[in-house]
Amino acid sequence: MLSVKLMAFERKDSMTIQNKVIVITGASSGIGEASAKLLAKNGAKIILAARREERLQAIVKDIKQAGGQADYRVTDVTKPDDLKALVAQAKATFGGIDVIFNNAGIMPSSPISALHIDEWNAMIDINLKGVLNGVAAVMPDFTSQKHGQIITTLSVAGIKSFPGAGVYGATKFAVRNFNGSDSNGKCSGRHQYPHGNAVSSGD
Repeated sequence: MLSVKLMAFERKDSMTIQNKVIVITGASSGIGEASAKLLAKNGAKIILAARREERLQAIVKDIKQAGGQADYRVTDVTKPDDLKALVAQAKATFGGIDVIFNNAGIMPSSPISALHIDEWNAMIDINLKGVLNGVAAVMPDFTSQKHGQIITTLSVAGIKSFPGAGVYGATKFAVRNFNGSDSNGKCSGRHQYPHGNAVSSGD
């Protein structure tokens, strides 16, 4: 369902996904990998980003063997310069950038009383700050070209509490609020450019 929603990004001239340049973080497995393959199959040009280079290489190989277009960059979303370099690579490889899918995230689970503070900080750095770094990296281009799409993976944990997922849920609530989304995951449209969508993974 999430990958299908990705194909519905809007632009005033109603152009299709064909030849759109899409950057996906957290692309080495799960939702990111599946979305990259589906979007490439439908004609998008994909830049995959994650920390596991071997996985990225394998996925790019699969996409190319299936007739798609893709490249990758090893990226740590907690580092703003990595996101800036990722956007620069998209522009150098495919001539621009149309969409960023902020999908990178982690979900270690433990009761607050366990005081796994390193895990708390890692979730904040990746799940929240990683999204902010992605937005900051694309905003100049999206604003100047007057189009662009920011898509972010949310979770039902961002609207409902679950045992052991307090900090994780807090990061997803923060991202949901940042995106200005309502309960249906639709952007409130406070800014003319870029357009934004927050979609729940259902985890």
